[in-house]
Amino acid sequence: MVTIQMVQNTFWIVIFTMIEAKLTNIKPILYRRGHSKGEKFMKKRWAVAVITCALSAVMAVPVFAGSWKYINDQWKYQKGANKFAYDEWVEGQGGSYYIGNDGYMKTGWQQIDGQWYYLELETGKMQTGWFKDGTKWYFFYPNGVMAVNTVIDGRRIGADGVWIPEEGQAEPANTIDISTPYLVQNMQEGLNSRDYTIIASGRISTGERWNNAIRLKGEGSYVQYDANGEYKLLCGTVAPSMQFPSGIMCKVVVYGDDSKVLYESPYIHYNEKISYFGVDVTGQNKVRVEIVPEKSGQWDQPIILIDGLSLYK
Repeated sequence: MVTIQMVQNTFWIVIFTMIEAKLTNIKPILYRRGHSKGEKFMKKRWAVAVITCALSAVMAVPVFAGSWKYINDQWKYQKGANKFAYDEWVEGQGGSYYIGNDGYMKTGWQQIDGQWYYLELETGKMQTGWFKDGTKWYFFYPNGVMAVNTVIDGRRIGADGVWIPEEGQAEPANTIDISTPYLVQNMQEGLNSRDYTIIASGRISTGERWNNAIRLKGEGSYVQYDANGEYKLLCGTVAPSMQFPSGIMCKVVVYGDDSKVLYESPYIHYNEKISYFGVDVTGQNKVRVEIVPEKSGQWDQPIILIDGLSLYK
């Protein structure tokens, strides 16, 4: 496998070899300045020696691309020289893995930043899609967050994240390709909106800055896409803008054909934490995400940011 260190070392070897070759082929211009041939030779050897030392120093510096270390019968992730991951997600090995504040990879059920995730017991890999734990079924969004209070694949999921089977329903199967998101704001055709913008950078209520996010401002602001029945799932991350007024609240509502309500969030206020949503859009020709305030006709207007609003087939 070609590593970053190999590439960097090869680069410097080529550079210094070219410089050395240039020095080796210097014409005896120094003679005309009163230097002897021996003096010129010594100067050239001195320059080559300096380059060799510099090359050795560069190649001696370790370059870390990140690696797993098995320590005390647990896994840690080394990010650099004497530097390990703590309380963060690590991407690689075909998935996402969580490193706790003790520096070790976590497995099983984990509550992170107020959201539930499931990390495979054997590998620690973040679970997505449908998952059966004992006798109960759960659904995890593409970002790993457990779905609650929604409908996925025509199956209702309760507040505890457990699928509530209806009479005659078969057990779930992972038929949604959640590895391939279709970002709504990048759709070339079939996109309609009102008081909708894509911001290069915006700050949410927690102080975090989101880039390239959707901004909906005011009552009735929305973004709508002509899905034409081609998609099964709509997902996104929602947060109030730092400019969200303190005296009002609103919901994010997803409508389908004929303005049928497919999903509505709890009320959002100015200092609300980040929330995640997903909803079944199977067979829907039009999908609309809209801001609905608690009270209509207010002077102050809610401002909501939506990150990664995507459709899945």
